[in-house]
Amino acid sequence: MSVSSDPPPPRKNPFSPMAVARITDFDADPDAVDVAITTDATRQALAHLTTYLDAPPARGGRDRTGTVVAVLGDYGTGKTHLAVRLVRHARQVLADPTHALYLDATAESFIELYRRFMQKLGREGVRAQVSEYYADIVADSLQSSGLTSDMLEWLGSRQLEPQEVVERLGLMESALLRKVQDTLREVTNNKDFGTALTLLLRPGFEHSVWSWLLGGTPDQVLVERGIATPIDTEVAALEAMGVFALLFGGRQRRFVLAVDELDKIFSADSRPQARTMAAFQTLLQVFAKAGACLVLCGLPDFKSVLPPAVRQRIPYTVVMSGLSQGEVREFITLAQEQVFGTRQLAPFTVDTTRYLRDIARGNARNVIRLCHRVFRMADDNARTSGGGDFAVTEDMVRQAARDLFGSLSSDDIDGVVRRLLDANGLDYLHRHLLGVAEDSLVDFWVTFPDRTGGCAVLLSRSLLDNSDVGAVMRRISAVREADPDAELILLVNGVVADGVAIQLRELLGREPLVYVERTFADDFKALVGATSRRLGGDTDPLSALRSQMDRLTRQQSSIYGFIEQLTEHVDGVRASSDRQLGAIQRQLTALAGGGAPGRAAPEASGRLPGEVERLFRDAVDALEELTQVDVMFEEAFDHAPTATQEAVHRRLRTPEFTQAAAQAVFMQKAVQAFRAAVSQWYQSAGEPDAEDQLDELCGIYDGIVEFLPLFLLDPLFKLPPWSGRAGGLVAEVNQGSRRSRVHEALRNLSPRVRRAVFRSSPA
Repeated sequence: MSVSSDPPPPRKNPFSPMAVARITDFDADPDAVDVAITTDATRQALAHLTTYLDAPPARGGRDRTGTVVAVLGDYGTGKTHLAVRLVRHARQVLADPTHALYLDATAESFIELYRRFMQKLGREGVRAQVSEYYADIVADSLQSSGLTSDMLEWLGSRQLEPQEVVERLGLMESALLRKVQDTLREVTNNKDFGTALTLLLRPGFEHSVWSWLLGGTPDQVLVERGIATPIDTEVAALEAMGVFALLFGGRQRRFVLAVDELDKIFSADSRPQARTMAAFQTLLQVFAKAGACLVLCGLPDFKSVLPPAVRQRIPYTVVMSGLSQGEVREFITLAQEQVFGTRQLAPFTVDTTRYLRDIARGNARNVIRLCHRVFRMADDNARTSGGGDFAVTEDMVRQAARDLFGSLSSDDIDGVVRRLLDANGLDYLHRHLLGVAEDSLVDFWVTFPDRTGGCAVLLSRSLLDNSDVGAVMRRISAVREADPDAELILLVNGVVADGVAIQLRELLGREPLVYVERTFADDFKALVGATSRRLGGDTDPLSALRSQMDRLTRQQSSIYGFIEQLTEHVDGVRASSDRQLGAIQRQLTALAGGGAPGRAAPEASGRLPGEVERLFRDAVDALEELTQVDVMFEEAFDHAPTATQEAVHRRLRTPEFTQAAAQAVFMQKAVQAFRAAVSQWYQSAGEPDAEDQLDELCGIYDGIVEFLPLFLLDPLFKLPPWSGRAGGLVAEVNQGSRRSRVHEALRNLSPRVRRAVFRSSPA
């Protein structure tokens, strides 16, 4: 009897590889919850919400006072997770779960946000709310007429709809609807909405009213009743959201709306116009007046760009912070309990958990991703070693951090710093030796026109352990020995463990600057400016003037250089476009003729809903534009001149290109297979377990791309776009913008697809 030598199957990984909050259709999946631990921020937010939900009605029949809560935090700190948790809590408390909604502002405008808000409310949900007002008016009419209390009871319990009562008792419908219209006009403080919402109660008008509420041009039946303006501006959209806060929050009801990712609309790079900001301020006032609760989530930038008058309308702010060591241990045990049925810390230990938390700096998303990776590494190690220890080690945590949080290449970060210094007209020396010791070599030596001395910029990889710290400390000591008065900036291209950050803070007087693409330009500029102010002044005023003139000359030269590069790039793009048009024409010709002999027909696959299709298309296109492998090989076989053949050979002889291009092709194939699976899934979308099937597809994709980290594409960002016909290469384009586009298209693709699928489902 033979015994199989195959290793045992891998253990089920209890940690998410993407670590993105699971957002579902609450009605379709009320029990779907992520592993949740209660942090200080969670307690604060729940306390504010509970105070609102438990508040007694105001005296004199007035509505409760509403509130606004801002939840601020950086990427991966758990804002979305908290917003979903608040909405779930509100739905458990409220009699009508539809009075608690979650929205994410991914469309970058209040117009689209409002339309999705209306789709969440749904036509029947709005109609039911209007019907509540109608029921109150019918009940008042019955009481004044002295009719049977049975009807009142049935009406109050909604065993009978108000329309049925009116029909059975022969009440004057037109007079009652006029009262409804007057009431709604008073409640919403808006004549058009009072009229339109009342029409929802009359057969034949629902389609026209709902189309207008979604932003369409008013039909003639609405124009005849004075409704002539569509809801198609940001100001109108904000006003309309306030109307529905009044509608749903009135009648002593409570209404909770959580709006996530508001930084997509409010940011330093995209400040709304003054009229839009004023309308947003009015919206906050309306929510408070309506007795509703508005939860606003976003990056810290979101609130900082609001004017003081608007910030004053946000009474409560909850700031997300990093997880503590105890909270990380709690999360690990809860996640494993959910999968294995028992609460356990193993294969982690207290020490490895502490180290993992320090490297992730407490960032919840990074903690979860590290947990996923090191759990798998520990399991792989145990299985391949024939039943060895199933345990996480610090070496595994370090390796996982370097794999997951792959940073820019040394050339790329060097180029980023150089371009920033050039753009600001600063004088610097590159790779400058300050003293005689080898360790006194600085990456950049920056000098200033009216200051003596200079600022040394040191670039470092991730700082995770004592050996990393030792190397950096030797460089810092050598710089200070060579020039005791020099200012020093340590730029880390990667991650920094908490313990390392503390040691360096004591040595430098500040923490190292960690490269984060979104904020690096502003952070670096501010830090260089601060260091220049600390340097001693130049005693020669003419020297300062000459240096200032030199700086202006360098800035002008930098601008001219950029214009020349841009001109060359446009020429290259023109040539590339001509080739692509030719390729498209050949493909269309082949399709018209039924396809070329020996070539497979294009894959027939159903078209997905617009937003879902766009996500897949953007991901595939971003990868294709990055590698341009298809274009390169097509040109090589299309009667290519010698120069084109040589250009192809140069690329293929570069190992960095071939390896990164292979990585990109794998990613592209994974995305295409994911799209095909989702397209097939739509055929069974109506089945009871359809949502679980979609979750399984997303999990399969996440498991695949875990082995295809985006930072392995870095060599491709340095290469100019392919242009064999134009001499092999075109001028280099902005690496940062190319990287941003690829990362934006591919990062967290599966959860974004999942959310888009639910948003595209009928309301």
